[in-house]
Amino acid sequence: MIGPLRLPLIILVSLAILTTTLPALVTAQTPNNAQTSLVGFSLSVTPDTMTIQNGSITNAAIIVTSQGLNGPVTLRTSVSPSSGLQAVTDPSSVMVLPGGNAASTLEINASSAQIGEYKINVTGSAILALSQSYIVTVRVTGPPSQPSASPPSSSPPPGTSGSNNKQPSTTTSGSNPKGPSIPKGQGSQPAFDPAGVIVAGNLLAAVGTIGAIASMYRKRSNPSHASS
Repeated sequence: MIGPLRLPLIILVSLAILTTTLPALVTAQTPNNAQTSLVGFSLSVTPDTMTIQNGSITNAAIIVTSQGLNGPVTLRTSVSPSSGLQAVTDPSSVMVLPGGNAASTLEINASSAQIGEYKINVTGSAILALSQSYIVTVRVTGPPSQPSASPPSSSPPPGTSGSNNKQPSTTTSGSNPKGPSIPKGQGSQPAFDPAGVIVAGNLLAAVGTIGAIASMYRKRSNPSHASS
C-alpha cells in the first residue's frame, strides 16, 4: 500500500523525467531536410510611385521572390478609388522556386480615369504561405497645356503701307500712266473760263481805241481831204 506522501513524490519525479526526455524524442523523429520555419515569399513593384497623363497607359514590374516557397503565386489587384483607373497583372500567376524569383507586369490604364491620386493594392497569395501585398501610388494629371497661338498682327496706322491697307493704283503696268477713264457716251465738254472772256473783251476794247486814234491822226495829217 502506497502511503499518502509517496504519491505526490512519484508524480513529481514522472513529470521531471518527461520534461527532460521529450525534446530529445522530438528531435530524433524530425527529418534532417524538414522546414523548421514557415515558408513564404516577398513581393515588390518598381516603380511604386508614378505620374501619368489622363488617357495614357503605363507599366510597372512586379517581382516575386521565394523565401523557401516552391509553387505558384497568384497575383491580384484592387484600385482605390475605383473611378476609372484600371490595373491588371500579366501574367496573373507566376511560379517560384526556393531561392529564386519570378516577374510579372502591372499594366495601368488611365484612358477613362479622372484626375487625382489612386492607390493600387497588388496582392500575392500561395498555398501554405502568408499572403503579401504592395501599394503603388499613381497620380493622374490632365493633358499638357497647349502653347498659345501667335496674336494676329495689328493693322498698320493710316497712311502707311500694309497688306490690308493698299491704296488704289491709278497707273497700269505700262510705262505711260493714264488718267481717269471717261464714261462711254460722254465726249469732252468745253470748260467755261471767265478770265478768258475778260481778257478777250479787253483786247477788243484796246483794238477799237487804237483804231479811233489812228483815224484822228489821219484826219489831222490831211486837212485838205477833210475840208473837201
